[in-house]
Amino acid sequence: MKTSTLKKLIGTTVASLCFVSVNGLPAVAGQLHNGWNYGIDSFIDGSGGESFNIRGIAIKETSDSVFVALTGGTPLKGVANSGAADGNIGWGDLFLNFTNKNFTTASSQKSLFGVRFAGTNDSQVATTGLYGNVKGVSVTNVNHGYNSLLQYYNAGFDKANTQGTDLATKASVYSYFGNGTILNVIDSGAKKLGDIGSLSATALQNQGLDFGFFKASGTQTMGFSLNKSDLGLADGNYDYIASIFLECGNDGVALKGKVDVPEPGSLAGLALVSLTVLGSRLSKRQS
Repeated sequence: MKTSTLKKLIGTTVASLCFVSVNGLPAVAGQLHNGWNYGIDSFIDGSGGESFNIRGIAIKETSDSVFVALTGGTPLKGVANSGAADGNIGWGDLFLNFTNKNFTTASSQKSLFGVRFAGTNDSQVATTGLYGNVKGVSVTNVNHGYNSLLQYYNAGFDKANTQGTDLATKASVYSYFGNGTILNVIDSGAKKLGDIGSLSATALQNQGLDFGFFKASGTQTMGFSLNKSDLGLADGNYDYIASIFLECGNDGVALKGKVDVPEPGSLAGLALVSLTVLGSRLSKRQS
């Protein structure tokens, strides 16, 4: 058999394996574009102006990582505000709910995952990173914020997509979060599962992020990556809802998605099958 033909077969096999290894299943909701799953928030629901306005969230999955991106008017280190106890209002923590229960129930049962990605915020955990056994707690009262979601909506923000395109109505938001206290950071006692990698807007764009496709780009875009293995999920497909509020509760956004956790030996098994097929082809051609 010619060497060039062998190289083509091996190249095809490797390419197929690479495709499988870096592509997860599509999300169950959101809007898909260029490998990312997007939740687009209302552009006019940031109480206090653009500095407290979230425009969107996006999540991308690979075989071993989860990438999260956020855009809006709030910088990673927050906005100076004399009404806040620490003189600064910024991002809360990101919550991931895999339980198929509403947020309030999952929080009370300490069944959430949480990510502290803003090192200057009022999270109740010590360092940035991914956390498990998470319960949410509110810090709106020390950030010149809203006492409840009901108060927020009644302040003139009963608009479509106020929590993003996946929780597009007030009824759906109340069904998931309730209309009471806005739980926006990780409470103390959560278990740290792993570190995260902070990502700039440029790094995210290099991963294919494109909020501009939805005309949703804010003045501030940031994100992070986490290791999928740190979630500790067994092999399978897992629906989740990701959500985040600002520390003041002036805006929030949620996104429905799905994570695919392959069985540890599945890729190795696929490689074995592919090599077996390759060997069979070589044997037939030699015959």
